[in-house]
This record gives sequence, C-alpha cells and structure tokens, in this order.
Amino acid sequence: MQRWIALAVVLLLLAAGGGYYARRIYYENSPAPMWVPIEIKANRPPEEVDRVVKELKAKLSEDQVLEKVVQDLNLAKTWNLSGEMPAVAELRKRLFVKVGEMDNPLGKVPAIHVGVRGKSKERDLSGKIAIRLMEDVSRILGMKPRATN
Repeated sequence: MQRWIALAVVLLLLAAGGGYYARRIYYENSPAPMWVPIEIKANRPPEEVDRVVKELKAKLSEDQVLEKVVQDLNLAKTWNLSGEMPAVAELRKRLFVKVGEMDNPLGKVPAIHVGVRGKSKERDLSGKIAIRLMEDVSRILGMKPRATN
C-alpha cells in the first residue's frame, strides 16, 4: 500500500510540475502589444485622422526608417536573424499604427497608437521599439520629441 501512495505522490508532483511549466510557457508566448499613444484633438474630422494614420504607417514602414531602428536596437541579433533585412521585414510585420483612446486626467480622449506586436516575454524589447519609433514619429509629424527617462 505504501508503494502505491508513494507512486501517487510522485505522479501528482510530476503533473503539478508539468502544469506549472505549461502555464508559464503559455503566458510567456501570449500576445502583448506595446504602443505609445499620441493624443489628438476630439474635434478633428475622422477622415483627417485616418489620412494621418495611413501616412504615418506608410512613412514608418519605409526601409530607411526601419533599418535605423533595427541598427539602433540591434534587433537582428536579438531576434536571432541572419541579417538586417530579415529584421526589417519582421519589424514591418509587427509594426502597427491605429486609432484608439488614451486616459487623460479629464477622461478618455482619442489617440493614435504607434507600436509593435510582440509576446509577453518580449515586453521590454517591444517597449523599447515603441519608444524608439516615437523619435521618427516626432520627426515625421513635426512635434517636439518627448523626454525619455
């Protein structure tokens, strides 16, 4: 009888360990997009906002802009890719510019979200990419660059 109890305890521990490992892997690979919001005035016509979003997406997707981001953050090495052009293609695939909302002391206000799609385990890198993209967004839109800490 003691053998069966010992076997049951061992199997229970293995099942618990496997469950913990599976849960950790699942959450590490779950989607976690990171973005930086740009506040827009509420009285802007939606057509103008859509036009700005399309232009911004097109300009951010240019090879020169993405190559500079890849070089600055050394993404080819981080993502274990063979060179800069595959890293540029991967970054282009992950990049998004969309209309959304952001919290403001006065409530929710419309905003343009500029960021990248990534996994939970890449959250820090995705945040760095989003912040680095804001330098180019500031240049494209003619805004003053944000102060980063």
